[in-house]
Amino acid sequence: MNEPPAESNPAVESPGDAAPKTPIWRIALIAAGVLVMLFLVVAYLLPDSYRIERSIVIDAPPEEIHAYVGHLKRWPEWTVWNTEKYPNLRYEYEGPESGVGARQIWNDPDTGSGYLEVTQSDPQEGIVYTMAFEGFEPLEGSILYDQQETGTEVTWLGEGNLGSNPIGRYFGLMMESMIGADYEQGLSQLKAKVEAKTEPPENPALPTEGEELTEPEPPAGEGE
Repeated sequence: MNEPPAESNPAVESPGDAAPKTPIWRIALIAAGVLVMLFLVVAYLLPDSYRIERSIVIDAPPEEIHAYVGHLKRWPEWTVWNTEKYPNLRYEYEGPESGVGARQIWNDPDTGSGYLEVTQSDPQEGIVYTMAFEGFEPLEGSILYDQQETGTEVTWLGEGNLGSNPIGRYFGLMMESMIGADYEQGLSQLKAKVEAKTEPPENPALPTEGEELTEPEPPAGEGE
C-alpha cells in the first residue's frame, strides 16, 4: 500500500534573505541631485542676453528733452529711481555736470549699490550710458531722440549679457517685466515734465459773474 506523498511546505524566507531597503536619506539625496541637474540643464537652454525697449512721443524738440535726460542730477525728477519709491536711496555724482564722463553712484541698504556713467551725449541725438548693479554684469543703455512731425519719439533701450551663470540667466527672465515697467513709468513722467514746461502760459483769470471788465488807465499825460 503506497503512502500519500508528503505535502511540501513552502519555503520560509529568513529575515536575512530579504532585499535591503534604501535609506530615506539616500533617496532624498538622489532626488536633490536630479533637481540640481535639471536646474542647470534648463538654465543652459535659457537666453544668455536680454533687451528691453520702450518708446514714447513727446511734444517738444530734442534739446528741451535733453535738459532732463542729459543731466544725471535731474534723473530723480522723472525716473522712478528716487527717494519717493526708495526712501533710503542716496546718490553721489562725479565728473562733469552733463555729457560724456558724467557719473551717478547710488547706494541703498535694501536694493544694493551701483553706478551709471554717460559714454555718449548729443542734444539732438540722445545719450548712451553704462549702468552696473553690484554683483551683476553691466547693462548698456541709451535714450535716443527721433524728431518727427508730431513731436520727438524718445526710445529708452537697455541690453546686457548674462554670461554662463545659471542664476543670472534665470534672473534675465525677470528683466523685461522689472526694468520694462520702470522705463514705461519714467518715460511717462518725462513727457509730463517736458510738455508742462513747453505749454504756453495760461490766460489771465476771467472776471467772475457780476464783475465788469475795466480798461487800463492811460499813462499820465496821455490824452491831455
